[in-house]
Amino acid sequence: MENSTLTISGISCQGCADSLCRLFDKEPGISSASVSFEKSAAELKIDSDHIQKSRLSEIVEAAGFTVQ
Repeated sequence: MENSTLTISGISCQGCADSLCRLFDKEPGISSASVSFEKSAAELKIDSDHIQKSRLSEIVEAAGFTVQ
């Protein structure tokens, strides 16, 4: 497992952060996810054998946010 941090723009409320966290939780290869509205960041624990880092950006962008 490896830790990954994403800085995300467009998170405007705790509901946005919670929605994004639920999307991460559904993705195979992500064992834990925490999204902070206050920090505009996601802290993820990923299995890099099962998920590419580019996939993390795809999840964020599909939800309407931007990875910085």
